[in-house]
Amino acid sequence: MDEQTCFRLKKILRPYLFISFCGLLAFAPVSFMLRALKNDIVALEYPINHFISQSIRNGELPYWFNTWGMGFPLQSNLTWGVYSTPQLFFSSVFDYNMYALHIEFLFFILLSGWSMYYLLKNFLTKDEKMSRLLAICYMLSGFMVGSTQWLLYITAAAFIPLVIASLLKLLQGPSLKNSVQVAVCYTLMFTSVYAAFNIITTYSIAVFLAIWLWEHRKEKATLLFRLRHLITAALITAVLCFPCLYFTIELLNHLGRGNAIAADTSFFNSNYLHPGALSSMLFPFSSVRLVFANTEGTMLNTYAGLFVLALLPVSLWFAVKEKNRSALLMIAVALLFLFISFGDTTPARNAINLLPGFSYFRNPAIFRFYFILSLILFTAIVLQNRKFEETIGTKIFRRMLWLLAAICLVVLIMNIDSLKDFSITSLAGFIKTVSYPQTIFINSFVQLLLIGLLLVFIRAKRWKIAKLVFAADLVINTLICTPFFSVSSYSLPEVNNILKSEKGFPVQQDTVTNVSAVFRDEKGNTWQNINVFSKKVSTQDSYRGPLVLKKSGLSDSDRVYLKKPLVFSNDDSAEIKVLLQKPSHVQASVRIKEWGSLTLLQNYYPGWSAYVNNIEVKIIRGGHSAISVIIPEGETIVDFKYERKAVWMSALLVHLVVITFGLIKLRDLIKKLRIRSSSPS
Repeated sequence: MDEQTCFRLKKILRPYLFISFCGLLAFAPVSFMLRALKNDIVALEYPINHFISQSIRNGELPYWFNTWGMGFPLQSNLTWGVYSTPQLFFSSVFDYNMYALHIEFLFFILLSGWSMYYLLKNFLTKDEKMSRLLAICYMLSGFMVGSTQWLLYITAAAFIPLVIASLLKLLQGPSLKNSVQVAVCYTLMFTSVYAAFNIITTYSIAVFLAIWLWEHRKEKATLLFRLRHLITAALITAVLCFPCLYFTIELLNHLGRGNAIAADTSFFNSNYLHPGALSSMLFPFSSVRLVFANTEGTMLNTYAGLFVLALLPVSLWFAVKEKNRSALLMIAVALLFLFISFGDTTPARNAINLLPGFSYFRNPAIFRFYFILSLILFTAIVLQNRKFEETIGTKIFRRMLWLLAAICLVVLIMNIDSLKDFSITSLAGFIKTVSYPQTIFINSFVQLLLIGLLLVFIRAKRWKIAKLVFAADLVINTLICTPFFSVSSYSLPEVNNILKSEKGFPVQQDTVTNVSAVFRDEKGNTWQNINVFSKKVSTQDSYRGPLVLKKSGLSDSDRVYLKKPLVFSNDDSAEIKVLLQKPSHVQASVRIKEWGSLTLLQNYYPGWSAYVNNIEVKIIRGGHSAISVIIPEGETIVDFKYERKAVWMSALLVHLVVITFGLIKLRDLIKKLRIRSSSPS
């Protein structure tokens, strides 16, 4: 690589490296592998990722999850499954353990910052410093640190800016290549995030395109050309997403939560953003101890940084003064998302249930992600032609900082009595005992100090240092929240030891009722789904999350089967030996005196078939959900196989398209660098 190419590459990578540095430092307990991630990401997503990795490394197609609730298909976007290219990539590259989980988590945290910077720099703002800071505000927002236990939320934040950027690129330069790029980016999002984000984002894109087409309706010469490529993008997207969508809809018919849940008002509106939690826009640390009925702290953090907060009055002033309709529409959208995130506190959340899809998911507080995203896009649209220095040097900006400083000072004085019971003998003790007034006091002190530094450096016109202080604000406020929202007191080796994996897929010797699904350690903490790591089927209840079929496991009327092994016969004298136990293939040798039945304790789902001496036989469906067949007298070999060729073949084609397009983009980038470096300076 020649000198000019190296210089060009360094210039391109510098902002991405700065964003990466801030992200890694903000999540230091995770990035330095000091403490393990906790809660749902370990109880739900880690077992799925681990299982997929183990399947791939043992030559198995990872589409039947045999140890979770007696079997579940990984064919949808309700959880990470076979259609997610990033999922298959990380599971293939790593022998998946807690270290791999941390690497994957950090990658998507950083990708959210990278993708937002790419969107802002290329389509919304001309000033590099502005783009970089706003990207860090997005990456280290309260939504991100509050959502660290849900990897499917973090991936949504990573991919949505890429979808927006690819769509804007298509509208600016209609072409087949840009149409394919929209389709690939949308497919990555569609197959890798919590389904609610797909629904909300798709409706938002549809509304945006309707408004954009109306605004450009008089440009008939170019409008039809753009419309043709938009339709092309939609068709390619439909083709790529159809297999995952089809098998997701198929699975919904077999799920206990496959129906609308809006009728259960309390459950549907749980995990909402309480209006009182908007104080976290200035004091994010307070969210770790905020208490409101029917919601929790992870849903209450709306921080977007002092930079965005101080920019709001400046942006509003310019938007109104310049009659910037796009910006005013964006701030109106931000407020709409905010009202929806309030749950049943306002009628907005229930009103949108009129649209298909919205009544199927709860957690209204996830709409606060779109509120934060819209705020950042609003400021970017208003200030797109202004430089960082002239923006933070305005009187409105400085007055806003003084106002924030005054608020922090008042709050600090009001909560000074909380210092009476304040003590930090250990970090663990502090995490357990810190009170809400103490969090407010700590955060107001931190914010007051940061704002004071900003006022000093802005007055001295030390713009670079001011930029670093704005970034430090986000890093510090994320860092002090991570022990509460993100990591546990366990080290990674400790968690790997507790959730130790068996090699390969050994034949299960224990009966399904004797296999523990939950483990309580010496500290009194509970670990769910441990049978996934021992690779044993269990009927014991665990934390199933969305992975539960309607007739999962055995009902009360099937108690006769509860103490049976994985494969058993109705004839107690039958001699049964399990020869092979893989997720999608169980083989048994059976000797029986007269005709009888043989049962495999796995949930029945379309795709299961049975073979007696290599001849396919009919599966019997009884009162229970297990899989039974009739076998003849004498000695036989019985195979139970799960196979969905349409699933894995369509998934393979989707991955090939995504990977091929990614390689083409990489080639074009390298070629672009070489051409620019060879041109005269």
